[in-house]
Amino acid sequence: MAVQIILGDIRQVYKKIKDHSIDCVITSPPYYRQRDYGVAGQIGQENSPEEYAKEIANVFRLLWNKLKNTAVVFLNIGYKYENEELLLIPEMVAWEMKKAGYVLKNKIIWYKPNAIPTPARNRLNNTYEAVLFFVKNVGKEVYYFNLEEVNEKPKLFYAIDFSKLLNASVEDNLSYRNKRSGRVIEIKGELLKILWESGFEEWLEFSLNQKRANFVCRNCGKTLSYWDVHLSYANNKRFICKHCGTKELPKPHLLEYSEIKYENAKNGLFSRQSEKYKKANLLTASPAGRLSITGEKLIIKRKWLFPQGLIADYLRKNLKERRLSLKKLGELLGSIHTVGHWLRKDFSHWGKGGSIPRPEDWYKLKEILGLDDTYDRLILDRVVVLSTVKSHPEGKNIGDVWAIATEPYKGEHFAVFPRKLVEMCIRLGCPEGGTVLDPFAGSGTVGEVASKLGRNAVLVEINPSYAELIKEKCKGYVKEIS
Repeated sequence: MAVQIILGDIRQVYKKIKDHSIDCVITSPPYYRQRDYGVAGQIGQENSPEEYAKEIANVFRLLWNKLKNTAVVFLNIGYKYENEELLLIPEMVAWEMKKAGYVLKNKIIWYKPNAIPTPARNRLNNTYEAVLFFVKNVGKEVYYFNLEEVNEKPKLFYAIDFSKLLNASVEDNLSYRNKRSGRVIEIKGELLKILWESGFEEWLEFSLNQKRANFVCRNCGKTLSYWDVHLSYANNKRFICKHCGTKELPKPHLLEYSEIKYENAKNGLFSRQSEKYKKANLLTASPAGRLSITGEKLIIKRKWLFPQGLIADYLRKNLKERRLSLKKLGELLGSIHTVGHWLRKDFSHWGKGGSIPRPEDWYKLKEILGLDDTYDRLILDRVVVLSTVKSHPEGKNIGDVWAIATEPYKGEHFAVFPRKLVEMCIRLGCPEGGTVLDPFAGSGTVGEVASKLGRNAVLVEINPSYAELIKEKCKGYVKEIS
């Protein structure tokens, strides 16, 4: 991991940052009229809160092309009292950031249990600050946000009584173009036998949630996470291996595997028949898992989460190899409009992007295009899930109030991020091996934490006297100072 230090005003030196290289911004600009850092023209000394808010947003206008489309921003802004009035500066900044093209996803409350006492007797002590969480408004929201990294892990587990699923109703809007309904008539382990209204029976696996698919590069053989492939499409509009740079489409690497048969019936039905039944206990973090769910609806979902663009590229490749036009494929399938969505991989606003073929349509595509079985399991593996709202099995969402104590610092820079706050933001918003930017680096806490967590860092600091503090904190990781 490497830490690059750039000395100067971010508004003048931003061009030194490589375009589309930043995965995450974590920063705390100088607060309005809070402290003089001894540099002419510094941010924080504006004539009004409105001017201050506009100047902060202007910084992020300049940084727009430096951030990847999937980048996230954690912006720590403090409140300010002036003439005994609380100024809503974080909210002013949020409004100006919206004008600059950013979407506010959360206002995180950083509660400080050890906040400095106030002598004021005419108001309450201010014990929190705001951390504004933004993403770029580039259309369909695709950005790195990995809650599993910071979720509150459940302390108690309760086994699901599968017998309670017997006779539960099942709804399927995924497998076919027409909706179908059925009910559970038999249970073996985690497999449910469903009798559909047509009289057709099939076994499907019960699951608490969908799983992210991993992949393997065909060229270098290295493992790629769901996020590696997903973010590549979001930023590059195509797959590019982060290890070797190949553009050859990766293969799925699905850890779970059982002998599966896919059968086409005369009436167009298909089924999944498992040769072996698993006997493992299924656990859930929710006490509701112990309750009877008879009468509640079960629904069918894909088992795997994966980038839609990958399937679009795979279909495009096969269409080209067989010299088949989109129009002709649409005629063979009976819907050129639907086929067009399968081939789209743009990240436009909700409802206007691409879609993934239903299992029913996948069989037709395999026959027409002679597709191999590389991506069959991504499309065809389905699971039965509860339609009711339940706790996520990976843990409870941490919410937008974070209790994190401030940290003392013996150096010359007194306004420092607590490491735990920075760590939370990095784990949430920066993929492993990615790059974090702090345009107001101060003593370099962001760089220190980023390098220890396996991320690169770019630190910009206006006051050259802080360079030694940064080098001290990021000892062994500093790549260059410019």
